[in-house]
Amino acid sequence: MEYRKKADLKVECIASQDDFDFFGITLDDILDRTEAGMHFLKKAKELCAMTQKVVWTNVAYTLNIAMLPDGRVSFEFSECLEDYITSLKHSLVIADSQTKGPLEEFISALEHVDEEEGRRLVAHFEKNVKAERSQK
Repeated sequence: MEYRKKADLKVECIASQDDFDFFGITLDDILDRTEAGMHFLKKAKELCAMTQKVVWTNVAYTLNIAMLPDGRVSFEFSECLEDYITSLKHSLVIADSQTKGPLEEFISALEHVDEEEGRRLVAHFEKNVKAERSQK
């Protein structure tokens, strides 16, 4: 796998078919979030941190997956707030009317605070989302 640091909290990992074969997975394992696919992503993120000297905060995590023209796959791991905000904006497209308003307010709040306050807000938001999911 190849690694490229793109920002303090953003690293791109490019994987080939040989890399997938080594881990015994297919791209579908990743897209379908199978146990093997999730294991691959966890290991790739760890390798990104080790090779690029990134200390993940475990707040505002996003992952972008892109197919490259040569058949390899790009995995962009990020904990940059601007990437998190972009991801939330993409979520607005499928949000129901009950969720859309509060999500827009949260995005607006994140866009108007400094990095430290933004991370605090995201950590609180993610904690609440996890708690809600565990109740279902």
